[in-house]
Amino acid sequence: MDYKNAQMANERSLAPLVLVVDDSEIAREAVRDTLESSGLRVVTLESAFGFIRTLREQEPALILLDVGLASMNGTKLVRLGREHAPRGTKVVLYSGRSPEELAVDAKDSGADGFISKRTTDRALVLAVQGYLNGPRAHPPANADVSRK
Repeated sequence: MDYKNAQMANERSLAPLVLVVDDSEIAREAVRDTLESSGLRVVTLESAFGFIRTLREQEPALILLDVGLASMNGTKLVRLGREHAPRGTKVVLYSGRSPEELAVDAKDSGADGFISKRTTDRALVLAVQGYLNGPRAHPPANADVSRK
């Protein structure tokens, strides 16, 4: 491995880790591909099975949760995420529901906010980076996202 490839591998290992929990394989893989192409590391789960173990072993910086999981409601996973993820981990709901419904779900569940599944590609990356960069960062206005 030459110096440039080693440097790129090192930068990738330092990139924030995003845990995506979604029972739709198409959505899960699309999010993975989009976020990885922007330099983020991504781990995916198709259900709540293994969620706590993954949080403890992988220590994600952000959890992107599908609200409508068949195995367990995503809003219930917010509580588990808060209990078992590293301190400071952002928990963001991810759904095709209307922004109004998602805003209520995010507030009621204690999530840091939400990103609509209609948010794709660059807007998705910007929205995720906005949550990763902390409370003063603002996702793009056209990303159909919301913060508490």
